[in-house]
Amino acid sequence: MTHLSDEDMEWINVYGNGEYVLFVSNVGNTDTLSIKEIILFNSKNPFYFSEAGGSTYRANGGYRFILHHNIEKFHGLAFFEKELDDSLYFSLTLGKSYLKYPMNTYDREILVMDSINIAYSEYGYDIPNKVKEGVWSKEHGLIYYKFEDGEEFFRQDLLPGSIQMKNQS
Repeated sequence: MTHLSDEDMEWINVYGNGEYVLFVSNVGNTDTLSIKEIILFNSKNPFYFSEAGGSTYRANGGYRFILHHNIEKFHGLAFFEKELDDSLYFSLTLGKSYLKYPMNTYDREILVMDSINIAYSEYGYDIPNKVKEGVWSKEHGLIYYKFEDGEEFFRQDLLPGSIQMKNQS
């Protein structure tokens, strides 16, 4: 049985249910991330009973979300899970892309996802413009992602004023 610490929870306590986050691209397009569900399984009960008969309980939490990109809709899941050896993992599913990222919360504030640690499921062969990179912040959640065609998206409320003004004109 595992339990998420207060420090682990800092990675999860980023968004509210129903919250919307706007992203602007380097070519002036806008995407919207909408939080559909907050998930948290962090029981402090020292005894775990499973109806399925399993004896392992891994504390976890995160978000189900939808990313509206142009006319496409990507369903996603950002998920933190505490393993039995007390290590914390971050998993991100966006459309058909998936990554599982081992992390040490005591020396990281940002998780960088790139060609080294992001992969597509076997069903992702037909995606025409895949997400190639991304950044998750402990304080702000998803703050950046990049598609294969080179279009990059930045969280709008974190942009310096001069960049926001340039993208709005």
